[in-house]
Amino acid sequence: MKKLFSILFHPVLLLIVGLLLVSGAIWIAGPLVSFARTYPLESATARFVAIGCVVLLLVLRRIWVAWRARRTQAALSAGLAATVDAPRREAAPQTAGEAEVATLGKRFDEALAVLRDARLTASGRKPGWRDWVTMSGRQYLYQLPWYMFIGAPGAGKTTALVHSGLRFPLAERFGTDRIRGVGGTRNCDWWFTDEAVLIDTAGRYTTQESDRDTDQTAWQGFLALLKKTRPRQPINGVLLTLAVPDLLAATPASTDETASTLRARMRELTKAFGTRFPVYVLITKTDLLAGFTEFFADMPKEERAQIFGFTFPFDPKHPLSDAEFRARVDAELDALEARLVARLPDRLNAESGLAQRAAIMGFPQQFAAIRPLLADALRATFVQSKHEDMPLLRGVYFTSGTQEGTPIDRVLGSLARALGMERGVPPPRPSSGRSYFIERLLTQVVFAEQGLAGSNLQWARRRHLWRLCAYAAIAAVTVGVLALWSTSYLRNRAYVANVDQSARAAKQAVAGTTAAGTQLVALLPLLSAVRHLASTPQVDAAHPPIAMQFGLWQGAKLDAGATGAYERLLTDLFLPKLAARIEEQARSASPANAGYAYEALKAYLMLNQPDHQDADALKAWILTDWDRSLPREVGNEERAALSRHLDALLARGVVHPNLPFDERLVAHLRGMLAASTLAQRVYGRVKQQGVGADYPEFTVAHAGGPNASLVFTRSSGAPLTRGVPGLYSFDGYHKAFLKAVDETAAQLAAEEPWVLGIRDQSGLPRGDPAAMQRLTEDVRLLYLQDYARIWTEFLNDIRIVHADSLSQSTQIARILSAPDSPLAALSKAASRETTLGAKPEGETTVVDRANDKIGAARERLLKVIRGSDPTQIATVAPGAQLESIVDDRFTGLRALVTSPGAGQPAPITQTLAVINDVYTYLSATDEALQQKTAPPPSDAPAKLRALAPRMPEPIRTALLDLGSQGAGQAQQARRVNLSADLKESISSFCNRAVSGRYPFDPNSGRDVLPEDFGTLFAPGGKFDDFFQKNLAPDVDVSAKPWAFKKSDASASQISPAGLAQFERAATIRGVFFRGGGKAPALALQFKPLDMDPTILSFTLDVDGQVLTYAHGPQIATAIQWPGTRGSQRVSLQLTPPPTSGARNLVFEGPWALFRMFDRLDVQPTEQPERFIVTFDVEGRKTRFEVTANSVENPFRLADLRAFSCPERL
Repeated sequence: MKKLFSILFHPVLLLIVGLLLVSGAIWIAGPLVSFARTYPLESATARFVAIGCVVLLLVLRRIWVAWRARRTQAALSAGLAATVDAPRREAAPQTAGEAEVATLGKRFDEALAVLRDARLTASGRKPGWRDWVTMSGRQYLYQLPWYMFIGAPGAGKTTALVHSGLRFPLAERFGTDRIRGVGGTRNCDWWFTDEAVLIDTAGRYTTQESDRDTDQTAWQGFLALLKKTRPRQPINGVLLTLAVPDLLAATPASTDETASTLRARMRELTKAFGTRFPVYVLITKTDLLAGFTEFFADMPKEERAQIFGFTFPFDPKHPLSDAEFRARVDAELDALEARLVARLPDRLNAESGLAQRAAIMGFPQQFAAIRPLLADALRATFVQSKHEDMPLLRGVYFTSGTQEGTPIDRVLGSLARALGMERGVPPPRPSSGRSYFIERLLTQVVFAEQGLAGSNLQWARRRHLWRLCAYAAIAAVTVGVLALWSTSYLRNRAYVANVDQSARAAKQAVAGTTAAGTQLVALLPLLSAVRHLASTPQVDAAHPPIAMQFGLWQGAKLDAGATGAYERLLTDLFLPKLAARIEEQARSASPANAGYAYEALKAYLMLNQPDHQDADALKAWILTDWDRSLPREVGNEERAALSRHLDALLARGVVHPNLPFDERLVAHLRGMLAASTLAQRVYGRVKQQGVGADYPEFTVAHAGGPNASLVFTRSSGAPLTRGVPGLYSFDGYHKAFLKAVDETAAQLAAEEPWVLGIRDQSGLPRGDPAAMQRLTEDVRLLYLQDYARIWTEFLNDIRIVHADSLSQSTQIARILSAPDSPLAALSKAASRETTLGAKPEGETTVVDRANDKIGAARERLLKVIRGSDPTQIATVAPGAQLESIVDDRFTGLRALVTSPGAGQPAPITQTLAVINDVYTYLSATDEALQQKTAPPPSDAPAKLRALAPRMPEPIRTALLDLGSQGAGQAQQARRVNLSADLKESISSFCNRAVSGRYPFDPNSGRDVLPEDFGTLFAPGGKFDDFFQKNLAPDVDVSAKPWAFKKSDASASQISPAGLAQFERAATIRGVFFRGGGKAPALALQFKPLDMDPTILSFTLDVDGQVLTYAHGPQIATAIQWPGTRGSQRVSLQLTPPPTSGARNLVFEGPWALFRMFDRLDVQPTEQPERFIVTFDVEGRKTRFEVTANSVENPFRLADLRAFSCPERL
């Protein structure tokens, strides 16, 4: 395929095709061409002559190009010969030097004979006929790129060329030792390669030190010769050589002198040639740096051919400044040195000799030693100047042609001099015959950029190809025009017929449409059809097909007619419906929306009063109405079509509907608007215009930072990404509102006379700067009142997120007290937005700072005056700025986040410290509950709740939420843990030992075992131990009933029923364990009071303790329960016995005494520890006074009967 394309697009083939096309066009279209009513190409002879002229012009063009090239070569040869013949004409050869000059002249004569016929292509071969036709091989030696070497004598220019690895086609005639060919070394060397011509100038031309006048004259003559020979492009670049020994031996003064000399030569080149050319700096004799040969000894030929240096970026429009140049040189030298250091380990490993390893090791240091010398030389040579352009330095490259001479060890030399030691001079090295870093430098960098100096052969080749294309295009156009004219005529005829048919259909549709009503959407099909009447499904009139043009296009005429019809439809149908809709809006206006009423009246007046018509304002009102009133079924395409028709209507200029003007409607609206002030209307207009929409909303999510969503929420349910509109922000006020209010106030002030029909305009602010100032201040007052209200509502809406667990509350407290606290960030951001009296950044002056101090003092006084009510001041104090309406409302917030002095933290840091204390408390509580230990006591929640009322929003609510929520959850978690511990340590055992047993269940036949009773209720028992460890510090046992202490109100989450059981257990312990034992015990005294006369004796046996009474002395008898006998039996014996025959009444079990008292009538006395018991046996009664060892009656103990095992707290 590639070969096929090369054949199809071969220049010779294209040339032939072009000639054929041009000839065909002349032959076919020639008879159609007329000039002054004559047809010069009508006859066949005339057309043959015309075709022959075209061919002849092409041949003559080729001959002229070849002749010009040969003439230029002849001038070059003559100029070069003159430079050699001059010394031969001065005198006959007498010395060896003069004989050498004569020999060179003879050899040069032979070279000129070859040069006259030497036409080489880029590949070095003779050009053929294809190269002649396409100009691809026409590179005579004078047309190859020319480069000039300049540098001081002995800089290594010639050596670099000899070992460059380039191919010299003339070597077959002159030998490999003399391939440089022309001009002696006294003047310059000419090197002819197959890619370029290299001019090696004598070093004395550069320095001009030997004979200044002679050298300067020869130099200028040499430049003139080049300019004359190659006027368009004398040279393609300059290779400037600097030798390493010269750099090492240079002093600052010599460096500046050399740089000045090189700049002078390059300045002379620029002036003589009138072009800017690239300069390549070659650092030659790099092998004289100690260690060079050893360091690169392992490189094969391919690697030695690579480039060791750096190239600057090519941007002629933006040259490097001095600072950028220095930085770039330093950076590139750093990179080269880094490459050397990176290669060092491998070279050291590959070399075994100590001397070689030492040399390799030191080479990077040798290179580093020459760096500052080279950088200084480059900066001095290529420094920027206001009086002259800096040469186009393309790069700096290190080379080595042959490794001869004695290396220079600058590092050891400096060290030896510093130590006062003598250093031996190493013997000179023999030549290695190798070259380093030259070949690719010339072929891939220098020669590759031959076009940088100006025009080149590529331009000529492109110009030649363009001409061939032009010939082909002329032929193609000639043939194509004839074909397209025919096609265009046929298609235009069919197109006109289609448009005529569409016009008839549109005319019928217009006849059936009325202008009444306000429905515009129904007009869209008709308007679109008429607007695009000149277009058909096959043809777009705005973009007609090319085949229908060529002077025959009829669409422009048809489109002009369609446009006229469309404009008439807009006036007759579209405009009346618009006017009716605007009037309908004006009639629907209400006093509740004064802004809408004003704009509706303004639109109505603009439409009916051409003098006040503003197309942009009218369009804005109509589009706004469409956005609000059009049904949702009307899609975006239909809305866009309506907008286009509106633009077309308004583009015609002032429009006026043929509808009656309703004066009564105007008067009604004006009377309605009289109730609102101009300031209110200005403020409403500002908001309607979307002022401040370019500034982002102030949101909690953005102001609080990335953790804000973890701790904050909105009580209103609004998302954190919604907040205060940009209009009510610091930037919105200073950068948008203040500018908009002035413009809008001026606009409305100008509109007021004709919109509201004000005849007496003396009170209007228009034209009165003072009145305009008062108006804008009134508008600002309305705005700032809204500003303060909106921000107050926003801050009051911020809440702490509800935490579902103690760990989440701990996390919230940790985030809030962190250094990047969202609460602090939100407060600081809110303070900035609510401090409107401050100047925007960059606008603060000394006077502003003084006013800030005064304002701070004023804020402190305001805090004292108004107390804790932030809404008390809603107006502006005399002499204060309007912004104080907002600033004073949020004084507390600003004072909290503002440092009181230099180096002092803001007060909010103390608040964060309190929150951190709460975090510490919650964290410790959480850990203690996880380990099932008692949490440490802390007053942090109480301090937080006490601090909260003194804080401004949003901090006040945040502290209250955190204090109540966190502490409550801590106690709730504690209650859950305590309930689990209670169930494990008490409830399970209690239910087994007490539930359903006597005396807790008086109807139960099962008794509580005394040991179990003691385990539960004894001092140090389960109830006492649990209470002392977990509840005692928080319970006020002096209250009846027991209650939690007020200082730990959050602990009230423990159920009162659970606490009541512990209180009952304490009562039971106080009654039954007064002696401190582990088993229940009572000490009673029975004193007889009276006995029924029918009873002769009464005997009570309590576990072996016998009480007998037979109407004798009333002596009290002590009874211990339980008795010492351990019979667990209580019996009663009466004499005489009951009539039923039962002599004894017996009660058994550990609680037998209590079962007996349940059968007795027990009456209290004034002394709680004394009570009267009555034994009633078949109506015969005996009364005793019983004294217990407790004020609580153990036999009628309510806490004992009400006690139940607690299941949870």
